[in-house]
Formats: sequence, C-alpha cells, structure tokens
Amino acid sequence: MDTQHGNSASQVRGSGEIEIRKGIRTGLKNKLIWTMLGVGALPLMLAMILSYLQGTKSLQGVIGASFKALAHETSTKIDLLIEGEISRNIRHATHPSVRSAISGFNQTLLALDPAARQKYIEEESADSPQSILGSEPSRLLQSFQNVKTISVFATRALYITDAFGVLRASINDFPEFLHTGKPEWEKTLNGGRNFVYIGPVTFNEKIQSYLMTFAFPILDEKGETIGVLHHVFETEDFFSGMEPITFGETGHVMLIDSRGMVLDCPILPTGFILSDPVLVKSVTGKSPDWVKTMGDGHGGEELSIIGFSPLEKTRKWIARSEGKTLYTFAWQSSDELFAPMQNLFSWISMAGVVSILLIGGMGSLAAKKIVQPIRELQKAAERIGKGEKVEPLEIKTGDELEALANEVNQMNDLLQKSFSGLEHQVLEKTEEVLYLKEYTDSILRSVPDAVVIFDPNLKIEYMNGAFETVARQTADQLQGHSLMDLGLESATTWKVVQDELLNFFSEIVPISSRKMGNQTIQCYTAQDPLAPKESPSLQSMKQTVKLDGKIFAFQIFDIVIHDDSGKRLGLLLRDVTEDVELHNQLAMAEKLSGLGTLAAGIAHELNNPLVSIMGFTEAIIGEEDQSKIQKYAGKVFDRSKHMASIILNMSGYTRSAGLVEEKEVDLNERIEAAIEIAILASYNNDIKVDKNFSELPPIKAKPEEAQQIFINLLTNAVQAMEGKGKLSISTEAQNGNVLATIRDTGPGIPQEYLSKIYDPFFTTKEQGKGTGLGLNIVHKLVVKLGGKIDVSSQEGKGTTFSLTFPASQ
Repeated sequence: MDTQHGNSASQVRGSGEIEIRKGIRTGLKNKLIWTMLGVGALPLMLAMILSYLQGTKSLQGVIGASFKALAHETSTKIDLLIEGEISRNIRHATHPSVRSAISGFNQTLLALDPAARQKYIEEESADSPQSILGSEPSRLLQSFQNVKTISVFATRALYITDAFGVLRASINDFPEFLHTGKPEWEKTLNGGRNFVYIGPVTFNEKIQSYLMTFAFPILDEKGETIGVLHHVFETEDFFSGMEPITFGETGHVMLIDSRGMVLDCPILPTGFILSDPVLVKSVTGKSPDWVKTMGDGHGGEELSIIGFSPLEKTRKWIARSEGKTLYTFAWQSSDELFAPMQNLFSWISMAGVVSILLIGGMGSLAAKKIVQPIRELQKAAERIGKGEKVEPLEIKTGDELEALANEVNQMNDLLQKSFSGLEHQVLEKTEEVLYLKEYTDSILRSVPDAVVIFDPNLKIEYMNGAFETVARQTADQLQGHSLMDLGLESATTWKVVQDELLNFFSEIVPISSRKMGNQTIQCYTAQDPLAPKESPSLQSMKQTVKLDGKIFAFQIFDIVIHDDSGKRLGLLLRDVTEDVELHNQLAMAEKLSGLGTLAAGIAHELNNPLVSIMGFTEAIIGEEDQSKIQKYAGKVFDRSKHMASIILNMSGYTRSAGLVEEKEVDLNERIEAAIEIAILASYNNDIKVDKNFSELPPIKAKPEEAQQIFINLLTNAVQAMEGKGKLSISTEAQNGNVLATIRDTGPGIPQEYLSKIYDPFFTTKEQGKGTGLGLNIVHKLVVKLGGKIDVSSQEGKGTTFSLTFPASQ
C-alpha cells in the first residue's frame, strides 16, 4: 500500500510539473508574439498617424495656397475692369463740350446773388425733365453709351452736376435734380483734380436693385473742379460680365466688401450679408492670404479653407472715398474639399491593418524558433538537477541560445568532474570580481545623473563624470575635499546641499522648504508616474536646487559597507529643468482646457436673461404708458445686472494670475464665484448647494489663484455627482487661520487612490475627460499660499476636502 501510494504521488507530482511546464512554454511564446507586435506595430501605427497628420497639414497648405492664388488672380482681373472704367469716365469728364457746358451753367449762377440764384434753381427744378434730357450735353452723354461694353449694359444712370449740385445733363430721368449734401457730389467737388469717388454698394428702393456709384471731377483749364460726372451701375450686371471662375463641382470665387455683403457670386444673391462676423474678419485682411475657419459663408458650419485677396488697386480710390474695400473670396464645399484627406486616411488604415497581420504572423514563426531550443535547455537542466548523465546539447542557432547551450554543456562537465580544479575556479572568480568592479565603475560613470560618494568626514571619495560636469572641476580637483572647500560657483546653493548632508548624517529630518535669497528650495511631495519605479532607498529624492540656470533634484542616501571604516553618504543630482517647465506648461493647459466647456456654459446661462431683455425691450418700443415703460425698463435693468454678475465671475477664471499682485482676499467671495462657475459648467440645476459661510479675516493671495483652487475642487465634486446630489461648503476662522470645507455626495474615492490623487497625471476619469492635473494644481497652490489640504472619503457616501490658510497679518 505504501509503495502504491508513493508511486501515485510521484505520478501526480510528475503530471503537475508537466502541466506547469506546458503553461510556461505557452506563456513565453505568447509574450514573444505580443512583444513583437508591440515593438513592431506600435511604432508603425505611430508613424502612419504622424504621416497622415503631416500629409493632411501639407494638403491643406497646398489647397490654401491654390485658393489664395485664385482669389488674387480674380482680384487683379476685377481691378483691371474697374481701372478701365475709371479711365473711360475720366476721358468723358475731360471732353471739351462737357467742360464748356458746365462752365456756362456755373457762370450763369455765379452772376446772380444768393437769393436770386436760389429762386432761379427752384424755377429750373419745376421745368419738365425733358428739357434736360434733350439738351446738347445729354445727347453727348448718350453718345458715350453707344459703345457696346459690359459697363454700358450695367449702367443705371450717367449724368452731370454743376458746382452748385444742380443736374445739368443725363441719359435718363433716374437722377434727382439737386445733389447738394450727397457724399459723392461733395467729396468729388472738394477732392481735387486726381480724385475718383467709388461709393459703397447700396439698395435702391425705387428700382429694387443694388447700385454702385462712381463720380469724377470735371476740371476747367486751370485744373479746378467745376462739376461732377456721375456714373451709377447696377452691381450685379457690372460684375457679371466677367466669366465666373469655378473649379470642381462646388468651388468658385465670389466678390464681397468689408461688411461681408456679397457683390457677385454664382450661388448667393447680390446684397446677401454673411452672418458670421468672425468669418468676415478672417477673409478681409490687408494682403492676399488663406485661412481655416469654422463655417464657409454658404450655410455650412464645418471646417473650411478659404482664399481671399483685396482689390489692391481699387482700394486706394475706395479709401479716399471712405467706402467699403472689396475682396475676392475663393471657396469650395467641405465634403468635396476634404475628400482626398478621407481617401488618404482609408489607405493608411488599410496599410496599418495589413502590417499588423504580417507582424503577427512573422512574430508567431519567430517565437516558435526561439521557444523550441529553450524547451530543450529546460529538459537538460531538469536532468542535470536530478544528477542524471546528460549528453551534450546540439543547438545550432548562431545566437545567445547557442551560447547558453554551450554554457549548460560546460556546467554539466564541471559538475561531472565534481570539485576538481577548485584553484582554477577561484582564479576565475577573482577575475570575475575584478571585471564586475570595473563594470560597476563604468556603469556609474555612464549614468547621466551626477553621483558623488562622501567618506565619514564628508570629504569626496568618489564622483562620476556627470558630477565633474556639474561642478566644472576634474576628479583630481574634487577628491578629498568637502563641497565648501572647493570654491565652486553658486556657493550659496552648494551650502544648502552641504547642510542637508550634515542633517542627514546627524539623522535630522530635512525641512520641507527654505528661502535662499530670492530662491526657494522646496520639497516635491508628489510622485511622477512617468518616471521609472524607484526602490525604497531612492524615495527621498524630493528637494531641488538651482545651479547655472538649471533645476536639479537631489537625494542623499546611506551606503552600507560591512566594515569599520565608518558611515558613508551618497549624493545623487538629477537635472529636472525640462520636467518642471513641462509641468508648469501642462498646468496652464489644464486651466485653458476648461474654457470650451465654460464658454458653452456662459452661453447657456446668459441666454434666458438675454431673451427676457429682448422681450421687455420690444414691449417698451410699442408701449405708450410711462408707468409700464418704467416697469419694463426696471426688469431689463435687473436682467442686465444678473448678466453682468455672471460675466464678472467668469473674468476671475480667464484672467492670467501672473499679471496680478498678491493682495488681501475675501475667501468667501472667491468661493461664491467658484460655485457659480462650477455649477454653470455642469449644465444642470439638480445639485443642491448648502453654504454655511462665517465672517472671515482676509488671506494674502492672488485672487485668481485662490479662486482656481475652489474651481478645481468644486468642478471635481460636480462631475463626481454627475449633476445630481448635495454640495456642502462651509468656512470659519480658527486660531489665526481660515478653514474651508467642501463635501459632496458622490461615489467617493477608493482608499488605494487617496495617496495618489495629488500626483501629476493621475486620474480615474475616462480617457479624454481628464488630464490628472486638477488636484495637483490645487495642492501646489495651497502649499504656495502657506496652507494645508486634507481629504477623507467613504466609497458610496462622498468625499470631503478640508483646507487651511493662514490669515493675513
């Protein structure tokens, strides 16, 4: 019975070992495959993504440049069209018959005194307009229109006025008799000999059409202005004579003015006003360019690429006329514009999937070739461990596995020879120790961090090359000296390090921060999850110093040597300048990332009072009862004060704290503003806010930084409660300090996370919903203000943050 029991136990043990080995073999193969996928596929996918982004950026640049060129080409053609029309009308204005006729009219009126002149003009205005249309100057103007040009067909009126604004000749009955006070007449008459008036496009109620007015001075022999030639065009007909520039199915070039009014477009009617002021401002720059905007002016709200160009030659005439500058506007629908980018993305995605499949297949074959020799090595090692005789392994892979097999063969031979050759083995081990010493020294010298070892008298016993670079001295100059004996630059900073060495040597706990002139030596209490995991002996690397404009974190550690030579200390210096700068930049990005949500919240919150204001204003316009008008005006004033309060609270969030000096701050006021912002950004009114504020002494702080602390805490609380629950905020003064408590009824924070919540980048939110910097910023700002923050939490019941700040003296 005993024998059978032993045999069955051996069988069970043997089968168990087989199952374990099978699991290990399977796991190793899978690990190799996944490793190859990670090493091969991830960089490949990253490269494809970067290629797609760069390709998209380049394609957008090419499209934008093409649109800019199209807009500039069109603006040049229109410039030439307008310049030709100006030249033609200037020739008409200088015609001898026109000049002679206007001079005669002016002399007739100048011969009269003002009263007689006024009466004469009134009598002329009463005459039939047929007398003007049948005059010699009018027939001359009509002869000008016999030339069949685009401008002739677009002409609505062509007429002449004298120096007193009186109509003297016209091709039709469209113009009025008197033009005194009209800008085109006054500016042209007073503009000088080289002045040309180009007026803005206006809508004429009489003919229900958009008109564009040109005016040219009529000069006498001395070059003085004696009258004005007016040429009025129908805007749509004037520009429609040019062949429209189109491309693709939807792409075209349109003409607008600086107000956003459409003058010529294959899609939009003349006189249409682009409703987006941001779009209009973007496409009315001083020089030809292209922009990316949200919206296209044709009803779309998607991302668009638009090229634009001002009419550079025409702009100088329009500027003197105080008119509206004209711009060409090249556009194409987003669906058609970004189709090549979508095709590029599809091809890159397909290439990525195929590449991953190929890498997986190749990884499986490679893993099989690697695992099979390892299995042979494992079996041989098992037999050697049992004392069995093992034939030499024949593994010919030409790599480390073959080398390992040779080592196993050598180990087997040595075990077979038992303890023979012990002296030779000792010699080999001694050489190995010397090699390891040299290897260790080489590693220390290759470490990028500065390392220095101090003897029991705090004299430098060893240093690596990185420390020589930091200290700017050689090993011979440093060895055998203390930090203060070397006369190093930044002596005050090195004294701080020397003092910490003395404190550590005497087992004195280092202080968390101290002032050194205008420099603060401070403790880093938060861990960086991006850094490699450190052993417990390296956890004290928290303090920083500034050397030669760089920030170094330093750590002091014990060196245990089992002899009587005394206690030794080690110092490790690490350059963390880029890490600190990156953290500061990400902290600012965390604040700005909330602006999108905040802007939407502002629009939501301001909409209701704005609608009320519009309604009461409309009622006031049609109301004659003064009492009701006063009542409605009071309601408008109340809604306006409410909107002003909301905007005032927002300004504390968006203003940069770096531009504000520290001053005495009412913490209750800052919390009130933070509550309104946090609730506003949640889009939800189902949160019950319980405020219990006591009268508080002020604290010394920058108002925006104090408000930022509570915005971050309250926003986290609102998000944790998902818009429903109770938020309790209380304040009180106690023993020269100001205490603030924030309690929510959210799900709480798991106990294993409480020690990590202040670490940078640590977050429990879904990807894309949190950066992990909110509480880290809170912690830094509280410490900066000389305060303290504590947290307690129960899962399923909520979380409580308690903050303490020193009151202002």
